[in-house]
Amino acid sequence: MNTTEGFSSMMLHLQTGFDEKGAPQYKDKSYTRVTPTATQDDVYAVGEALASLSSYQLHHIQLLNREDLTRA
Repeated sequence: MNTTEGFSSMMLHLQTGFDEKGAPQYKDKSYTRVTPTATQDDVYAVGEALASLSSYQLHHIQLLNREDLTRA
């Protein structure tokens, strides 16, 4: 099996408020074509910088890596 690294994506999980029962509400914002060779620290720093432009509080960041699989 051969694998080829594809592009990654980053998802910011933002807390937008609370529902009528007091449970937190969230909104996701995705950014595609993140370089797969970027370090986790770099991705987190960029995610924090982007989240600081929002009026919502950052809950967490997801990094989704894509690999293409092919038969040898």
